[in-house]
Amino acid sequence: MRISRLTVDKLGIKLYDRVSAVLAEIIANAYDADATEVTVRLPFDTWLAPSAGKSAVDSYEITVADNGHGMTTEEVNSHYLLVGSDRRRRFGKDTSRGRERRVMGRKGIGKLAPFGICRTVEVVTSGGERTDNGYRVSHIKLHLEAMMFDSEDDYIPEVGHLDGTFRDRTGTTIHLTDFNRKLVPKGDELHRQLCARFGIRRDDWDVEVINTRHGGALPGLAEDSFRLGELKIDLQEDTKVTFDRHPIARQGDEALPVSGWLAFAKDPYKDEVMAGVRIYVRGKIVATTRDFGATTGFTGEWGVRSYLVGEIHAEWLDEDEDLIRSDRQDIIWTSELGQALQDWGTAQVKALAKRGRSSVRKRTQEVFEKAANLDARLLEESPGDPQYRASVKSAFSTLVADSDRDAAEDPARVESYVQLAKSIGPHTELLDTLHKVSEDANSPLDMVLALFQKARIAEFYALGQVAQERVDVVNRLRQLISDGSTLERPLQELIEKAPWLLAPEWTPLGMNETLDRVRSSFDSWCFTKYGELIASTNIRDPDRRPDFVLLNGPRGTLWVVEIKRVNYQLTDEEFSRAIDYLGALEDFLDDTPRFGGEFPVRRLTFIVDNIDRLSRANRKLLEQNANIERRSWYDLLEQTDQAHRDFLAKVEKVRRQADEL
Repeated sequence: MRISRLTVDKLGIKLYDRVSAVLAEIIANAYDADATEVTVRLPFDTWLAPSAGKSAVDSYEITVADNGHGMTTEEVNSHYLLVGSDRRRRFGKDTSRGRERRVMGRKGIGKLAPFGICRTVEVVTSGGERTDNGYRVSHIKLHLEAMMFDSEDDYIPEVGHLDGTFRDRTGTTIHLTDFNRKLVPKGDELHRQLCARFGIRRDDWDVEVINTRHGGALPGLAEDSFRLGELKIDLQEDTKVTFDRHPIARQGDEALPVSGWLAFAKDPYKDEVMAGVRIYVRGKIVATTRDFGATTGFTGEWGVRSYLVGEIHAEWLDEDEDLIRSDRQDIIWTSELGQALQDWGTAQVKALAKRGRSSVRKRTQEVFEKAANLDARLLEESPGDPQYRASVKSAFSTLVADSDRDAAEDPARVESYVQLAKSIGPHTELLDTLHKVSEDANSPLDMVLALFQKARIAEFYALGQVAQERVDVVNRLRQLISDGSTLERPLQELIEKAPWLLAPEWTPLGMNETLDRVRSSFDSWCFTKYGELIASTNIRDPDRRPDFVLLNGPRGTLWVVEIKRVNYQLTDEEFSRAIDYLGALEDFLDDTPRFGGEFPVRRLTFIVDNIDRLSRANRKLLEQNANIERRSWYDLLEQTDQAHRDFLAKVEKVRRQADEL
């Protein structure tokens, strides 16, 4: 077998494409070299290279310096420049040279990580025995272009000008230059990303990260820098479960100990660094999981998917057998030990979901009540009827308990819950009253019950039928998403037939005649003005794939919905085209007052799972424009599924209470 040097591309560039991931590999090497102090210098919130065709304004550099044992020239050649060698087998031990730390490195490819973001890596290191002049320095420069060609010949690095000189201390400094177009995050984001990658808690280990960008002060952090520490996560009270070498039992085999904790966060995290459970081996992250692969349908599932956080240490994942993926971003779950961890984690997650559901519901209720200003409104509307206020508040709490907390930021959604609670609350109170009346033999119960059944019970049965039909649609959506290969057309058809999936309120939205007229007129208007036939639905023309779906939403909203298949990556071209659709629709409505008055609000929603390929400008537009949003298919499913199931359960409860009368 012969190995081409092009393998560097697969082991460096393709595995490490984020600044934080590259820094983590270099810092981990410093840890393995017995360093007690590491200093990282780089410009925060900065593109390291300009966009294509533009000259660089500044020449940036990233440096990582440590005070570890360093390397001699012989060690540089035999160890550092040897790619893919298992250091633990080579040295015959898995602990560091002086401090006996359990070393993180094993695969021998982390040294190539910097080439994921730059093309030149400079290494200045001093180690070995002290001489009369100090420690001898080895200085080399690695150039990606010189490595990257199809050859099995040895690569000879450039020798730097400091080679052969002396320093008064041991240690290694890595300089990265000649960057690809990579973004260094803002200070607080970089802080979270790095803290999440390490689970080390030692008195002899300190990492400082310093901002070299002028004027880029980081609020709250002295001298424009930060030190790596524990990732701070706000947790819900009474949900944290701690494990101290908790054994995972295995039939006929030795138990596997795990340490760490699981809990529910106070708020759902959109930042992938903060969300989910981080799994560490030897103090370094090896995987992140949202739920350990737990199947759907368990109690408290929505809370787990949205709020579960944690930190688990499982050293045995990297002992005799290497179960860590090459990029150290996941473990081999299909292995025997990986499956054992998954089974244990799934059981813990489901147990936590049951215990934590009440805490999640309580916090969600508080958020919605505050958003609705519910207590003040009810007191103003019914100052002399505390029973009514209590019944409405109880109904409101039940309705929102398992809702997406982000929906509390949507005034229309919050108001819909308030109005529904006002309708349901008094009915619940009336049922309680009827129970009391039934205990009085002298009361005209038959007359009251007959009146109530004619006026209200039929209404609840009808509402229950609507809820059941919606649950069936949600189940169909779940099937399409779970398939993983579903194309756009079935999803478009489902959204068109059930537009309430985008805004799960209890009053039917439907597709009225006005919307049909708008669709026809808009399609014709686009063809006349732009000479281009745009299809806004596939209902009238089932043989053609629509450019987008047009729906009518609540409160005079006209909704442009761009639907992509499950697991699709949205591109900048598709994003811009959808923005153009929205602009054309607004121009049409402004030119056609009879329609524009019907739909004063115009929104654009992308239903797509991935937006990683979008430019920074387009992602920023998504964040800042209130009328442009993106939802993943899983988000859409969760927003509608739990709400309708809870409401159906409440309707069934009312039915049973009425039947008992």
